[in-house]
Amino acid sequence: MLTEERLIRIMDQLREKSFVSIKDLMETLDVSRSSIMRDLQELEEQHLIRRVRGGASIVDTSTLLTRYNEPAVMFKEDTYKEAKKMICQNALKVIKDGDCIFVDSGTTPLGLIEGLRYRDIEMVTSNTYLLQKLPLDFKGQIYLLGGEFSKKYDTSYGSMTLDLIEHFHFDACFMTANGVDLESQEVMAFDLNVAGIKKAVLKRSEKAYLMADHSKLYTKGFCTWANLSQFTNIFLDTFPQGKPVPQNFVVSEENNL
Repeated sequence: MLTEERLIRIMDQLREKSFVSIKDLMETLDVSRSSIMRDLQELEEQHLIRRVRGGASIVDTSTLLTRYNEPAVMFKEDTYKEAKKMICQNALKVIKDGDCIFVDSGTTPLGLIEGLRYRDIEMVTSNTYLLQKLPLDFKGQIYLLGGEFSKKYDTSYGSMTLDLIEHFHFDACFMTANGVDLESQEVMAFDLNVAGIKKAVLKRSEKAYLMADHSKLYTKGFCTWANLSQFTNIFLDTFPQGKPVPQNFVVSEENNL
């Protein structure tokens, strides 16, 4: 069983029972104690669970993700890596040569790099973490938005960044989110300044695409910056079982949560 699948099944059990023991997880998933401990550590680092003596409990979903508890970008690159890869593979299908695209902050867009490597595009971004990963032979033209810089989140924001965005018209933007609420249709961020950049980009884009792994469906952010109806497509790796998939959602896996 792949790590990603185990993480999903652990979260399913926690949402059902609120607490699960290490022993129960070992028996249910048929894996070693060390594997379960690694899985629980990863989920705790994502602020989804709390490890306690003998097992784990789910984090209160009423807790908001803010700039005080949002982990730094560098600590999130390897979390849900396969899920992010699948999401980006679908997102790449809508990008054409000659497009001017905006690529948002965060680690999810890293999965776009290889697919765009030899594409004739113009890419605008505030995501310096993404730029550090670009190969030297990246063919596209790159525009980096300046402004107030966050070392923790490897992105720029503020009034200068907003002014620079006004110089561009985007064929498409590829956005990330800290939280997605399927009931209210809200798309959330952990910080007002970051949310402001996202809202400004949406206004300058012909088409908007949201890229979010399944963990974002169980996270609430400090502020709302968009509604799901504003996106041409929402790219997810999996979707909650038993719920109808909205028309503009593109789900990578057939096995839903």
